[in-house]
Amino acid sequence: MKHRLLTLAAAAGLAVTASFAGSAQAAEGRFAAFLPPANPVVGQGAEPFIERVAKDTNGELTYKLFAGGALLGGKNMVEGLQTGVADIGQIVFGYFPAEFPYATLIADMAIYGSNAPAIAAAVSEFALLNCEGCLAEFKKLGLVHMGGTSTSPYVLMSRDKIETLDELKGKKVRTPGALWDRWVRAAGGTPVNISAGEIYEAMSRGQVDAVLNAFGAMKSHSLWDAAKHVTNLQLGTYRSWGIFTVSARHWEGLSPAHRRVLLDNAARGILQAALGYIATDDAARAEIGQHNVSVHEPSDGMRQQLAEFLKTDRPNIIENAKTKLNIAEPEPLMEKFVALVEKWEALYAPLGKDLDKMTELLMQEVFSKIDENTHGL
Repeated sequence: MKHRLLTLAAAAGLAVTASFAGSAQAAEGRFAAFLPPANPVVGQGAEPFIERVAKDTNGELTYKLFAGGALLGGKNMVEGLQTGVADIGQIVFGYFPAEFPYATLIADMAIYGSNAPAIAAAVSEFALLNCEGCLAEFKKLGLVHMGGTSTSPYVLMSRDKIETLDELKGKKVRTPGALWDRWVRAAGGTPVNISAGEIYEAMSRGQVDAVLNAFGAMKSHSLWDAAKHVTNLQLGTYRSWGIFTVSARHWEGLSPAHRRVLLDNAARGILQAALGYIATDDAARAEIGQHNVSVHEPSDGMRQQLAEFLKTDRPNIIENAKTKLNIAEPEPLMEKFVALVEKWEALYAPLGKDLDKMTELLMQEVFSKIDENTHGL
């Protein structure tokens, strides 16, 4: 794998990013995203982040974006950052549960909260200020964490109508893993784990019957060409990824002032991406009729099954954390995370979609407390 990644970098004719020295001009860095530009973590996350960083450093710190897996895919992103193929990348931690046990624990708690920017803030505060194990797992892997984001709530998108448990039974459902796998099995379906970049092809070819994703994926992934039905069953949000994860070798070569610029812009970027999911949902709903897609409400039985599943799943999260993730005492971490979700949902509720005010609060509560002289070093 490592040889293939290094060959990829050589074939692309890319030089390793030069270290910054004071305010000296540096070689252009590489930002790897495996999702397409239409996805919010790219179009509303990576792209404006890169533009702001260049502006805030007067062109001293610049990055070229490689989207859609042009440089690295979701499954080789970690190694690509470790070996210098990319300097900043977007990691879905659920693809690497053994490497990111604490992030995987958070993924297993996907049903707590539904406000995407609030969850992004909660995930970031948890990992950056309240979870020593979180930062340790990044350091061990040669990565630097700059917060996390969240999708909008997941719904069920399918080739055929699914309103009842009987209609879901036997269906192959693409999930992001974690508790969604358990729910699909409990509901009578079969979970299928493939990367987000593969879901359009899998749906088009009939390799999966349904997909769990934010409503906006109908537009950003063009799923409405293959999935003609949406079931409004609220299935939590995906919040276990770092869309601005920095290679330690790149981070160490930056001046503290430039690290500060990256941190400050990451604070805004994770919220902008979360709001981007909401905006993409709204746009997809507005256009859904043009693509002959039908939207359905789940049956009472389907809603009741989900509610009952969630009531009984917490012991499974705890057991999984202890036995598979080797987290000896997950309960205090889980309680802290839930408290942070509640805190940020209360703080952001009066702000609507005001990105500036949300960013100001996140800076005040979290990112201003991160020391650019020591973080990640």
